[in-house]
Amino acid sequence: MNYNPSQKEIDFVNDSLARFNDEKVGPDNHELLNIVEYDDEKNVIAGLLGGTYWGWMHIDILWVDEKHRGLGIGSKLLVAAEEEARRRGCHSVHVDTMSWQAPEFYKKHGYKIISGLEDIPLGNKKFHLIKNL
Repeated sequence: MNYNPSQKEIDFVNDSLARFNDEKVGPDNHELLNIVEYDDEKNVIAGLLGGTYWGWMHIDILWVDEKHRGLGIGSKLLVAAEEEARRRGCHSVHVDTMSWQAPEFYKKHGYKIISGLEDIPLGNKKFHLIKNL
């Protein structure tokens, strides 16, 4: 067993799973969906990183610089990403967030908590949320 596989081996495993999935349900048509916001000096102050596949959008990261929080930038990014996901034919969105991060932000935008993991990290919780578009 190798705990430090090469990039070639990692790619082989990923490609093998993709072929298996394609045989079962067709291609996922994965496409990145990444948006960033800048300040007046063209510094990145916020970003949403994710993608679309099988009719879903997934948000990997939504981050806003602390100095710019509370100004609606996160909402602007989220709405823009949801609009792009709809344009791509997506029907739903899913995202994970930690208890100290943004569960209330997502709930405010119509997301519903569907599950949670306790003690990740100890004394905290990870939430899984979805929203129909």
